Amino acid sequence: MSNNETLTTDTSNELVTEHLYMVQQVVNQLASRYPRHVDRSELWSAGAYGLVDASRRFDPNAGIPFPRYAAIRIRGAIIDSTRTRDWATRRLRRDIRTVRETRDGFEVREGRAPTETELADLLHISIDELRTHRAAAANATLLHLDHPLPGTDSSETGLAARLEEHDRERLPEDAVEHSELVGTVRSAVSFLPEPQRQVVERYYFRGELLRDIADSLGVTEARASQIRSEALDAMRAYFGAAFEGVMPVPAKAPGIRRRAAYVEQFSAETTWRTRFDADGQEVDANVG
Repeated sequence: MSNNETLTTDTSNELVTEHLYMVQQVVNQLASRYPRHVDRSELWSAGAYGLVDASRRFDPNAGIPFPRYAAIRIRGAIIDSTRTRDWATRRLRRDIRTVRETRDGFEVREGRAPTETELADLLHISIDELRTHRAAAANATLLHLDHPLPGTDSSETGLAARLEEHDRERLPEDAVEHSELVGTVRSAVSFLPEPQRQVVERYYFRGELLRDIADSLGVTEARASQIRSEALDAMRAYFGAAFEGVMPVPAKAPGIRRRAAYVEQFSAETTWRTRFDADGQEVDANVG
């Protein structure tokens, strides 16, 4: 191997090491678009392959910064990987997501599940079209729960009739998704600088009054409120970059550099595994 080839390999390895954090960032951005059964670790592996490929193909003379070029390659590798394993079309996945989001929105507003007629009206489709969507979604799932049990010949006595469950604690996928979200929130709080972390933990986790928190910190209640707002803006900046549907931080909100530093540190020093494991951890009992 020539010196030039060795230098190229070393440089490529350095690029991968320095930008490995980007893989998790792109996975976070894309994960919400895929059904729950898609293994997030497989998305990460595909993204890591994309990063390695980007490091080998990168041409510094092209005038494109490596992070921008790598993000494109990582994203493309993840999408290509899921397409090779997914038997549902992109349109079907979009329709499934639309129906689910519309149904969930109705339940939040009305406190109950919509009827077929109500859901069809909200989607501006006929009941027959809604049933077609549902049938297609059922065919795209990993488990066919309408298969009759041994000794029966009716779909009404199938596995679904016996195993339907709504308790989140007994639904593994829901429990994992919930734990990952809670763990991410707790991790995000733990990475806040002082005294932002104290204010958020004591106000939201412990239910303390803002004026009591302000007194113990030796600041005014207005300043404590400002600290809380800055902390929430920092967390929102991360969640807005990682997940869809998060309201962006106002462009004129103070602390732009501090937020950027926080997002960079949190993204670089945590993984989906560490955030998942953070669920259930107790907050520091010695706060304040």
